[in-house]
Amino acid sequence: MINLFHGNKENKLKALKIAEELADKSTLPILRKGLRDISPEVVEISALLIRKFK
Repeated sequence: MINLFHGNKENKLKALKIAEELADKSTLPILRKGLRDISPEVVEISALLIRKFK
């Protein structure tokens, strides 16, 4: 999943979709990387998924 995050925007969205389906603490590093992305859509989805953990 981390390899998908090194690709383009579509691959990053696929990685976030997988992280959403897994929904466990092991996906937090990927979601944190999403917060630092340049794409607003990736940042928004990552933030929403992180909020679900709290």
